[in-house]
Amino acid sequence: MSYAKAIKHSSNHCKDKQRQPVLGMPFEGLKEGQHIESYYSVAKRTAESYHVRVENDNKEFIRVSPDFDTEDDAIDWLRENLNRDDQLFSRIYTQAEMYVSGW
Repeated sequence: MSYAKAIKHSSNHCKDKQRQPVLGMPFEGLKEGQHIESYYSVAKRTAESYHVRVENDNKEFIRVSPDFDTEDDAIDWLRENLNRDDQLFSRIYTQAEMYVSGW
C-alpha cells in the first residue's frame, strides 16, 4: 500500500479523531495485509541476554548490571539493587543494545 493510499484508507475508516494514522512507515513495497515487525518484537525475538541501564546526568544510559538470561531476572535485579530514583530512570536492554522496556 502506498503512503497516499494508507492515509486515504485511514481517513475513510478511522472516524475516531483521537486515533491518528502512523506517519513515516515504509509503506512502499509492502503487499496488502503484510505485517511490519516492530522494534520491540525484533528485540524480544533476537535477545540472548538482558541487562539494566540507568540514565546519567548527560541523558545517556549507562550499563549497571551483569547479563541475565531473562528479562524477569533483569527486573528482579533492578528492584533489589537500585534505589527508587534510579529505578524510575532505568531501562532493560538486550545484548545487541536494543531497548526492551523501562521509562
